[in-house]
Amino acid sequence: MTAELVWFKRDLRIDDHAPLVAAAKKGPVFCLYIYEPELIGADDFASRHLLFINDSLQELDTSLRQLGSRLVICRGDAVRVLANIKAQIGFDCIRVHQETTNGVSFARDRAVLQWASDNGVNVIEYRQNGVVRRLSSRDGWAGQWQAFATAPLVSAPRVLQDGSGDYPSVGVLPPG
Repeated sequence: MTAELVWFKRDLRIDDHAPLVAAAKKGPVFCLYIYEPELIGADDFASRHLLFINDSLQELDTSLRQLGSRLVICRGDAVRVLANIKAQIGFDCIRVHQETTNGVSFARDRAVLQWASDNGVNVIEYRQNGVVRRLSSRDGWAGQWQAFATAPLVSAPRVLQDGSGDYPSVGVLPPG
């Protein structure tokens, strides 16, 4: 059975993580975090961000291991990392929280969506804030926001089936 890939970006938790819960219901899960040089080198990134990310990644990996899985940490361009994982492990679905931060992450997301489309990979993005992407007008935005803001939190899965095999993890990025 092919694993579903859950890509953790700024959402480094298992509680209230709809992509993780949905993937767990389907079968094996490949949990991924990518250190992306373009994001780390962006003007709005500081060394304290890396320290927080590293602490959060270690806690996330511990939580995932308690459920039966693990976090695979990679470094590099997101499209290249995903293409390499697909070639080595295989997957046909990426579940991820929609990120709405800066132009670098937006360009990255567009490149990943194009790669996924070209390679038969379904990308399912889950909202995690009040921003609604791809609206043709603001009509109906308030209702969508209200529905999102009042929706119940999603409970963490009770168990995960690891889908990462022996795919290597580089571990946390040393500060400096």
